Amino acid sequence: MTVRPHPVHRGVATAPALVWWCAASLLCWVALLGMVLTRQGLAEDDSPVLGWLVGHRSGPATTLLTAVSGTPLDAAAAVVAGGLAGVIAIRTRSVWPALTLAASVGGAVVLAELVKVVVHRSRPPVAMMLGTPESGAGFPSAHTLVLTALAGAAALVVWRATGSRPVRALAVTVAVVGSAVMGVSRLYLGDHWLTDVLASYALAGALLAAVAVLTAPGAIRDRWVAALPRHRPTGPLGGPSSPGRGR
Repeated sequence: MTVRPHPVHRGVATAPALVWWCAASLLCWVALLGMVLTRQGLAEDDSPVLGWLVGHRSGPATTLLTAVSGTPLDAAAAVVAGGLAGVIAIRTRSVWPALTLAASVGGAVVLAELVKVVVHRSRPPVAMMLGTPESGAGFPSAHTLVLTALAGAAALVVWRATGSRPVRALAVTVAVVGSAVMGVSRLYLGDHWLTDVLASYALAGALLAAVAVLTAPGAIRDRWVAALPRHRPTGPLGGPSSPGRGR
């Protein structure tokens, strides 16, 4: 009798590292929250950083960074990421790329709104804002959190779909640069403090790590699939059909 070895799942080996990454990101967020509440640490740099950016504004930078934070560019990024996940889902005949993107973006939206309500931190003075003044709580930056989750999830989907190092490197680079530019734009426009943006990155890191663990090919995802109800063929009288009969 031939014994077949158990298949090796790529997601299992990375799960511990992702769990540690998630925990480290959450600790960073807790530390930032403590600094904000006590107005110590990095929170002491909020005003100086914003003041420096306000003092170094220029026409080209204002045009570019206003566009980065604008609704059209956000919508375009969502369409591109969604289309990418959709194409990969069709080619791999799997719903997991789409679920990965949806879970990341949906989780980011929920986290941003929940934390804003709980912390309820004031934004910078309206006099320092460019364009239409933002209102409501500012901790964390929802723009930065959601865009980082979107870009990170898209990079994760691409990473899993290909073994090409250049393609993987390009996906990660685009995600990192896009997230960084969004964060800078929120600071430059005067809509958020430095710690608001940093807290968004910490939350996005924890969220993406959690989504990566839950959607990775391996033990956890296999349990999800096994728990789903499955259709069982029935016989003429409504009972389970017997193998080999009626063929």
